[in-house]
Amino acid sequence: MIESKHFRCYYKKEFPVDEYGRPGGLYSLVDLPIAKYEVLHRPGVVIEVEESNKTYLVRDEENHYWEFWVPKDDVSVGEIDDDDI
Repeated sequence: MIESKHFRCYYKKEFPVDEYGRPGGLYSLVDLPIAKYEVLHRPGVVIEVEESNKTYLVRDEENHYWEFWVPKDDVSVGEIDDDDI
């Protein structure tokens, strides 16, 4: 059996946001126009590490269907968490 480790993290990524500061566009079911693009700090879980590109595959903690490749410089990693995955 392969044992994997997942780490809780906070990541930064630029999202389109609506007038209330919530992720909008394709990241929302609300039909509000995109007001601007903003870098948001969000909680997530590191799923995979790509050493050659220096990136992490991060799954968003609030919206589990969001997965992004994020540069390591934009991710702060916390404790190990294998229970939530």
